[in-house]
Amino acid sequence: MPFQGPEAVGRRYALPVHPMPGGDANRCYAVGDSLVLRVPRDASAAADLAREAVVIPYAIAAGVPTSSIVEYTGDHMIVTRVPGADAVDVPVSAEFYELVGEGLAALHTVTSVPGLRADAPDDPLALVNTYAGDGLIDPATAHWLTAWFEKLRRPPLPVVLVHGDVAPQNLMVDAGGRFTGFVDWGDARLADPATDFAKLPLPSVDQALRGYLGSADLGDWPARVLGHHLHWALGRLASPTPVPAGRHWTASPYARLFGIMRFFTAPPEPWAGLLP
Repeated sequence: MPFQGPEAVGRRYALPVHPMPGGDANRCYAVGDSLVLRVPRDASAAADLAREAVVIPYAIAAGVPTSSIVEYTGDHMIVTRVPGADAVDVPVSAEFYELVGEGLAALHTVTSVPGLRADAPDDPLALVNTYAGDGLIDPATAHWLTAWFEKLRRPPLPVVLVHGDVAPQNLMVDAGGRFTGFVDWGDARLADPATDFAKLPLPSVDQALRGYLGSADLGDWPARVLGHHLHWALGRLASPTPVPAGRHWTASPYARLFGIMRFFTAPPEPWAGLLP
């Protein structure tokens, strides 16, 4: 049966329906206090929702805290509501991001999902060369960036299931500042596990890695993650259009680049050794 609107869902479940803040891909509605209705805005968002329908059961089976699917018909999805609000504007506890890291460690035990394929990673040096060739950076800066990327380069890790958008707007926090779960799996894919730390601000990454690894010894993970942060910061400069309504911290085109600069004014160990 075609989707007949949120009001019809409310009548069917005998629950009130109210609009909620949504993402770029979906319109969201609270169905009572315990359910969320998600309706894709366009065909691309519908494809992402179909991916979520496949991925979420694997995440739950791995022990990842997230919503369960109650109903999915292709043109809408109803999921259980993860308690709390997102972490964009709500204060979080000291151990919040360590618990996020523990959740990612559980997720990354999933190494295959039917229908998902791993994309070939982009080479950051190709972007550096393009900027140099277009005259956007001088040869000395291109050489400096190339040397930095080579310093950060590590042998590839086996691909795993990644959430793909681990950022504060997709991390839920309760009234006590505790982590309650992940939402929005539309960008999930098979990829390098370090990419799941690349949408968090670097101070949060340091904490999340400690939870992920269960140790203060972070090994070569800071280099892996910083390589993605630097690559994506440069990539954002190629399309420096602000996203005024975006709630993600990288909605401002230069936020990630200056975030790296701010972090390295007083980096914790072992991050300090990663400077060029």
